[in-house]
Amino acid sequence: MKIQLRLPVILMLITILFSSEVLSQDIDTTRFKQALKMSFEDLLQIKIVTASKTKRSSSQITQIVDVVSKYHFDRIVADKRNITEYIQYLPGAAVKVLSRNDANWGAYGGIGPKYNTFMLGGLPLDAFIDPQSIDIMAIDRIEIQRGPASVLYPNYLSQDFSGNQSPLAGTVNLILKDDIERAMTKISLDYGSYNTCRGQVYHENKINQLSFFAGLSYEASDYTNYGSEDSWLNMLDDPSYKKIKGFVGGTLDLDQSKNHQLSFWGNQTFHWGNLGRDNRDYDYKYSLFNFKYSGKLTDKIELLFKSGVRWYKREWEEDAFVDPPGDYELAKNTGVDQTIIPNDLSINIDHLDNSNLTVGVDYQHASYSTWDQPKAQTKTIKNDALVSQLGFYAQEELHLDKLTLRGGLRLNMIRYNIDRVGGDIPGEEEKSWDKYLWSAGAKYRFSEKFILFSNAGSSFMSPSLKSIAGTIPLSAMYVPGQNGQLPNPDLNPEKGLGFDLGINSQLFGVLYLNIRAFYTKITNAIIDNAVSEDPSQTQSMNAGGETIGQGFEISMHQKIKDEIEWFANLTYTDSKIDDPDDNDKDGTEVPFVPELVSNFGITANIAGNVSLSSWVHFGGKIYDSSSKENRKSFRSKELVNLLISKGFRLKNNDELQVFIKAYNITNNKYEMPWQFRDPGFNLTFGASVSF
Repeated sequence: MKIQLRLPVILMLITILFSSEVLSQDIDTTRFKQALKMSFEDLLQIKIVTASKTKRSSSQITQIVDVVSKYHFDRIVADKRNITEYIQYLPGAAVKVLSRNDANWGAYGGIGPKYNTFMLGGLPLDAFIDPQSIDIMAIDRIEIQRGPASVLYPNYLSQDFSGNQSPLAGTVNLILKDDIERAMTKISLDYGSYNTCRGQVYHENKINQLSFFAGLSYEASDYTNYGSEDSWLNMLDDPSYKKIKGFVGGTLDLDQSKNHQLSFWGNQTFHWGNLGRDNRDYDYKYSLFNFKYSGKLTDKIELLFKSGVRWYKREWEEDAFVDPPGDYELAKNTGVDQTIIPNDLSINIDHLDNSNLTVGVDYQHASYSTWDQPKAQTKTIKNDALVSQLGFYAQEELHLDKLTLRGGLRLNMIRYNIDRVGGDIPGEEEKSWDKYLWSAGAKYRFSEKFILFSNAGSSFMSPSLKSIAGTIPLSAMYVPGQNGQLPNPDLNPEKGLGFDLGINSQLFGVLYLNIRAFYTKITNAIIDNAVSEDPSQTQSMNAGGETIGQGFEISMHQKIKDEIEWFANLTYTDSKIDDPDDNDKDGTEVPFVPELVSNFGITANIAGNVSLSSWVHFGGKIYDSSSKENRKSFRSKELVNLLISKGFRLKNNDELQVFIKAYNITNNKYEMPWQFRDPGFNLTFGASVSF
């Protein structure tokens, strides 16, 4: 659906929404005001679990933990259908979702895309692909810890995409609903640009001591060319896709006091389509499962056991394309199979005056294999490995009146058993590392409206098999049509340190102001560099020397009366590679890390039960490589989104919401890494009914 007159169309639709007030009854605006009020309640009393594994108020932890709730979900335009888009307006986040069909390749904490993990209910996920495979309607809220989180939470052993991931710069925890008060069903339908059709069904209920919820969505789109000019993607037609996402979860109270609970959650995503050419079809399947037991052994001791399974199965076609009018015949099928099983057992002990001791053990097992099947030939296993990680950890959080002190230790034991690299038996079949990590923090409450905090921690990350073995042989370097990652068997593991210092304050009773300075240092950082644009080829390399990201974040938000809220934040980062032995890299910026990022947003509940939200993101310049000679720069500039919704009361207090989502109003088709670009302005119209 091509729409050229953006502002006139949007203004006309706004007028229709306002004028339709005469056709509907008023909905009680109390729930709008209460939702707005809750987003600005005393933030220090919000109960969170991410920084301590058990529910604690924000005033009791030393780290900053932001909370994005369902209230905000309904006011953010997430055009790429990626959960990272719901956190892109927070300080320190530089999200770069390449397309609706591709992963997020953003940066966190001023140091790159691999240093902020994602979790579901406290168990790790893949930060690059799982935010795309999970539907936001499955999530109750998102908790985002800024700053080191490497003691309570492990690295994620993904060998695909950018490989292993570390929570050195923070972690994002997707929290599921665990308590449901009454039955509710929600049906949503929308239609928009590129003939995009989507339908969603969600139901939650409580039967005796079982709270459960389930959802199903289907989406299909012709989409559009999202490659930059002369991109290696070489789309000759619309890259159409289809997606099915389904999930089910629930919590069973084993006793009336809710001291013992069993929780489960399962998600299945099917994503298939083509990349804009014949013989460039793909078929992705992602399966995620979580299981949790929580039990109060005494009034002071809580036991938590969590276990999960992550299955990733991706398959795609490669054609023999070289240059127009090249050969578009099928050349081969290629695939990746990966299974990761995370487990975590912890005990939380409350003692003294709100102090807390956490001890635990976690274990992660990963299997990873890649394969090729040339046309009319048999399948060949290219890379095959098993990876395991065992961790022991302990953290003490001590409260002394206005002072909170925190300290923790972790022992990580990592083992690689490599069977195949590039189709051959590797020279070194086993690799292992045993590393101690530490974390510490302090918070001092001068008053309930002025708090000083500081945190520090370390990390360790081994190179992934994809980084070592690549997806194409080294002999394919610069060969037309050979797109992928080149191998680098000489990679070394990396070590990291992170520090932050900041204040939380409340001014004039209504204005919240946060300032945070951060410093992150990586030794032997493993960085994905763009070796060639056409063909599109990357290679993981050790930056050598030290990679440093330092800067500051300033954020504020305010409630004006009960109808309007606004926020603004700015993040400045000075990221540099310090490697005197390599003139080509020494002094260059860390790839994908912008120097300046800022955000602004306003939400208003106005006359006629109309809600209007406009969120604006400004992204600074980034580079795709640490090489002075080969790197390319990108500047995303502004991204302006607008969401307008109107509520109608139906019978029996059922509700109907109609909405308009305007994405990228200024039609800024900014370029991104790997020769991707944002496709620009588009509109979505829709309605949802809750009963």
